[in-house]
Amino acid sequence: MHSRDIVRKAWQITQVHIKKLVWYGSIPAFFTVIVSSIYSLYQYNAFKHSELFSPGEKSDLKPMLQMIWAWITTHPWGTGVAVVVALLFLLGYVILPPIFNGTLIAAVMRIHDFKPIDGSLETGLRKFFPLFEFGLLTGSFGVLTLFTEGSFILRWWGLNVFFVALPMLIFISIIGLIVTFLFTYAQYYIVLENSSLIGSIKESVILVLSNFRKTILIFLLMLLIGVRVVLNVVLVLLIPMSLVALGSFFSHIFSSVIILSLLGLVGLALLLVSSYLFGLFHIFSTAVWVLTFAVLAHKSNPKASMSEHEAPHAEGAHEAHGPAVSYSH
Repeated sequence: MHSRDIVRKAWQITQVHIKKLVWYGSIPAFFTVIVSSIYSLYQYNAFKHSELFSPGEKSDLKPMLQMIWAWITTHPWGTGVAVVVALLFLLGYVILPPIFNGTLIAAVMRIHDFKPIDGSLETGLRKFFPLFEFGLLTGSFGVLTLFTEGSFILRWWGLNVFFVALPMLIFISIIGLIVTFLFTYAQYYIVLENSSLIGSIKESVILVLSNFRKTILIFLLMLLIGVRVVLNVVLVLLIPMSLVALGSFFSHIFSSVIILSLLGLVGLALLLVSSYLFGLFHIFSTAVWVLTFAVLAHKSNPKASMSEHEAPHAEGAHEAHGPAVSYSH
């Protein structure tokens, strides 16, 4: 099965079953977009007030901590509500992505086998801890982690120390990319084969090395598609962002309450649209890798229902002839 056929089947699954799968992709994306926005705002503010762009200023946490403490002492009830919301958000950001990722993997494989997706959420719940551990392991070598460390070195110790540390950061980035590539199929072994974390990593490395050409083709193809999706999201968001800028410009003319309400609605719309688009891409990319895993690990041909009307016939055929690919629960 060619890579383009896998991608085509994955897109069919995404289109046909989007209503069933959209929550498993969009809800984690919702938290990720918010955290990414806060992180980007923090990095912008940190660099803006660092000695690199504001000579004489020191990029430390003291002014920000003083401002937070002043707000806490003057708004105790608001602080309590903010703490509860922050804890709930933190729990959602940490707990939901591994659960929904495992659910999405199981659901796509069930669709591939022409089974109903009932029980996929249970699989995601059962696989939370190994997927959480896998995320911590791969996140240690992630681009975001290395960027955070590099920006911290640049702001606090200057260009000279940064250029000394840069070769090490580049080396770790290369190692991280290699590790991420070799661990491509680990989470699918965890969810679909009930393998342990170490066993899944071992099997993933073996599967990648024995199918190096096909895996790297899919890897590069998904990387290009991901870049295009990001560009499309940016283009889609340019118009609302322009409206936000115009609203800020004309805020002195109209009531500040009206302007803040409009900006809040536009901001919420931006958040929902971007979460949906990134969630859609996550569903599609998961389908691509699940079908690739099915082809390589089980040497089968990926099958996908073409429309919602064909699903009942497909399920009937499955009951009559058995699944194309079996996996342990």
